[in-house]
Amino acid sequence: MSINYINIDMKKLKNYHPNGSLKPSADQHVGNLIINQTIKLNIEPRDNLVYKEMEYTFLSGKQYQSNNILVILESPHRFEYDACKNPIALVMGKTGCLFFEEFPKHLKNSVMKIRPGSYNLIISNAVQYQTSCGLNPIDRKIRNENWIEIYKELGGEEDFKKRVFLIKPKYTINLCTGGKNVSGLRHLVSESLDKWGLKKSKHYTEGNHPASWNMINQKNYRMIE
Repeated sequence: MSINYINIDMKKLKNYHPNGSLKPSADQHVGNLIINQTIKLNIEPRDNLVYKEMEYTFLSGKQYQSNNILVILESPHRFEYDACKNPIALVMGKTGCLFFEEFPKHLKNSVMKIRPGSYNLIISNAVQYQTSCGLNPIDRKIRNENWIEIYKELGGEEDFKKRVFLIKPKYTINLCTGGKNVSGLRHLVSESLDKWGLKKSKHYTEGNHPASWNMINQKNYRMIE
């Protein structure tokens, strides 16, 4: 049992910085979404996903319903680790506050239509390792180069594919950083989703990284497409 299917030695990355954690951060169940005419998010205690060869379980041993909505971020940030560089939880700090407060509203405004019902909300980093190396302020060049090296050269994309295919999300929301830049991390993740047969606006959509949700003041701007 493991939290992923790869073992990365962060110290061997071309752009490794010793300030960062060497440990990956697990995918997590974070709550329950009730979708009708409105969208309500019931936040629940974090529960790590534990992967086996052909299935996953939850660290708590709990059983949840089978319908999943998957939110994808790029990689863990410094607020998601403690002073000893051990993982705490996903979407912490400013990102976490904005995400849990604003996600239902932005999802409701999305053009992707979600069938009414009850869904597990699962958050996953496409790369589970701290590619930003815990630097403050963040060095986006270092983060992106480490992320791409893991994703494209060290098995990260295949690891991510295995996790997505086991989670079997009904709907997937790519909130990785990078905007619409064709070399950005969000675009690279969406390229993978396309390659694996997911159709945009039907099976998945994209959106701005939650850390930016309070920075855009355009009235009709969709944070989640």
